[in-house]
Amino acid sequence: MITDRMIYNPLEDYEKKLKIAHTDKTTRFFEELVGKSRIDIEENRHTVNELAKYREQLTKLKRKRNWLRFLRVLLCITILLIPLVILKLTPRIRELKADIDESEHRTEELLQQANNQMLPLNKLFNAWDSIKLIEDVMPLISFDDTFTIEQEQDMKQNYDFRETREEEMSTLDTLAGNFNGNPFLFEKRLVHEMGTETYHGYRTITWTETYRDSNGKLQTRTRSQTLHATVTKPKPFYQEQVVLHYGAQGGPELCFSRDASHLEQKSEQQIERIVKRGEKKLQRLNEKAIRENDDFMSMANSDFEVLFDALDRTNEVQYRTLFTPLAQTNMVDLILSKIGYGDDFHFIKRNRMNTILTKHSQSRALLLPTESYTSYSYDVIRDNFISKNEEYFKAVFFDLAPLLAIPMYQERPVHSLDPIPKTPQLFSLRECEVLANKVNQSHLVHPDTKTPYILKSAYLNSLEGCDETRITAYSYDMEDRVDIVSVYGGDGRYHNVSVEWQEYLPLTAENDFFVTYLDVAKKKSTLASRNGLCIYN
Repeated sequence: MITDRMIYNPLEDYEKKLKIAHTDKTTRFFEELVGKSRIDIEENRHTVNELAKYREQLTKLKRKRNWLRFLRVLLCITILLIPLVILKLTPRIRELKADIDESEHRTEELLQQANNQMLPLNKLFNAWDSIKLIEDVMPLISFDDTFTIEQEQDMKQNYDFRETREEEMSTLDTLAGNFNGNPFLFEKRLVHEMGTETYHGYRTITWTETYRDSNGKLQTRTRSQTLHATVTKPKPFYQEQVVLHYGAQGGPELCFSRDASHLEQKSEQQIERIVKRGEKKLQRLNEKAIRENDDFMSMANSDFEVLFDALDRTNEVQYRTLFTPLAQTNMVDLILSKIGYGDDFHFIKRNRMNTILTKHSQSRALLLPTESYTSYSYDVIRDNFISKNEEYFKAVFFDLAPLLAIPMYQERPVHSLDPIPKTPQLFSLRECEVLANKVNQSHLVHPDTKTPYILKSAYLNSLEGCDETRITAYSYDMEDRVDIVSVYGGDGRYHNVSVEWQEYLPLTAENDFFVTYLDVAKKKSTLASRNGLCIYN
């Protein structure tokens, strides 16, 4: 168990203490669940072994039957004794079919038996088990069931929580909490961006030309050429992102950003060359700052300056206050280390709000689904439960690691923040979007929609324990179009080439829904639910 204290060296604490403590806690927690379930482990192992034997036997029987079928066809084709072949092989094939049917039946029985043996244990698993294990190992961290309206307003009012392109994003899932009083939000979101698509068209032309052959006589020949034309048109693109928003009072006027560059994959010699090149760039920036009377001044730790590469910072004093020598060392170690995921994190600070986007978390669920370790086999369940929870803890920890590398970000916030005004609104807009994204799209989008869609929530009013919210769905219809492009051919003439493309026509649909607690909406026909909340219309 880790004591209730700050983490001054994230890498060392993870490798030598936290990871070990988490594995130990996970193992003991699993054993407690096994005890509560009262399953018979040895009985299940015997059943699983029998199941494996019958599956192996079934595979062999099917292989043998297929071979005899092939042999029967081959002999019928190559020799004339077809009746004799059928008389000899067909009964054996029928016998094998009976054996296969019996083995399949027994296999299904054993599988059902094994599932029933493990059902008491599988029923005890909860998606929040993984969260509780992290809280036990890291007492300074605390997670919430939902992203509440109070936390949403607190982060907006006291921690500058606002997205620059919020209308282009829709929240698919949330996991909120705080670290020693500093609020954070893991958010899975669907992001919409307009880009371009290049479409291609082709046309083959032929023409006759006259030429002189080797004897000087005039001859004619037919030439052909495939003309190629392109057009570039707007196209929407969608991608899912998992990001971590973290509010901290340190550096309240400071903004900066840095991108992942996977420097941990470089050799020591390559890192040295990168730092030397970076030092020259820093020198030029210092000279420019002097000429333009800017306050930029690179730090003495050139390894940190070059590798962290947050040169767009807006407040030099607050940057240096935040990145103490310990914070600089922690950050360099994190970037170059192979213990976690290395330099796979984007770090954006906008005043008091910090956003972390890591490559390793882009494909993971915010809550570890119990389906990832439930099984009919006790040994499989045990191995999966421990290994999946270890992977989950590692992913969450190294999402937080760039923030934990800065000791000031772990300090408890001063409670002189602006009080949150009371509001009749019961639920955060992001939670409303999460629920709306679980509703069948027929209730949400324009009927002509042919693309993914972005849902945005707006608060209308509250009544009888419910929030009325307006969900606006942004999507596109698609229409086939043709452009005619003039292309110069080898015959010395211009030709029209047809290029088919698709036009994306914006669509908007608005629908009003109610969001409330499941126990409040007992008699309502709910469309979706999550963590005790539901949505209906």
